[in-house]
Amino acid sequence: MDDGTEIAYHRWEPDPVVRAHPVPVVLQHGFTANAMVNWADRCTVAALTAVGRTVVATILTGVRVPA
Repeated sequence: MDDGTEIAYHRWEPDPVVRAHPVPVVLQHGFTANAMVNWADRCTVAALTAVGRTVVATILTGVRVPA
């Protein structure tokens, strides 16, 4: 069902030198952080994209997203 609700998210593509996996990994951050703090800054995104995974991380409403 499409009710027109937009979902904010970050998306990282797999490393182009490796074979891409067809199923993306979806990461959900905790209450007091955001996707950049939980996943990107701690190298989780880099590790997943290095092995061919597309990574999608949601941006929760009400959580401040750094510029």
